[in-house]
Amino acid sequence: MKSPTGTSEGTTFPPDLERLGIAPGTRIDIRDLDAMGKRHNFHVYLYFEEDLAKDSTLQEDLQEYCDIPDLERPFIRLDAFLRFATESDPLFVRRLDELPLVVEIVAYGEIGIREGKTTPYVKGVMPFLDELAMEELPDAS
Repeated sequence: MKSPTGTSEGTTFPPDLERLGIAPGTRIDIRDLDAMGKRHNFHVYLYFEEDLAKDSTLQEDLQEYCDIPDLERPFIRLDAFLRFATESDPLFVRRLDELPLVVEIVAYGEIGIREGKTTPYVKGVMPFLDELAMEELPDAS
């Protein structure tokens, strides 16, 4: 997909991210993904709706939801999500030890941040709460 910024978004990832294990379909713990983004200078956007994550570009979504507060959108930057979750629940990080949030990577792109400057980003899909509960249950067979 081509975004209005002229940079493409898709499932082709740069080799340096693939070496880190960031590729389409990869599932990564939210804490590890946050650390990788900070260490390797890319943003991570978490999507709560798989279809939206796969069928649109980040630029399209930012334009469509520009009038909606960040915390009410069907996607959010990972750092903002972690900040909000930690402020809402001081034990949030400890809870992640018991019930890790694993994000599925779906796309890579670059987005304009200032005139002539772009920054890379990765889109990931958050698991639904019912999926988390299913992973916790022992196999019934």
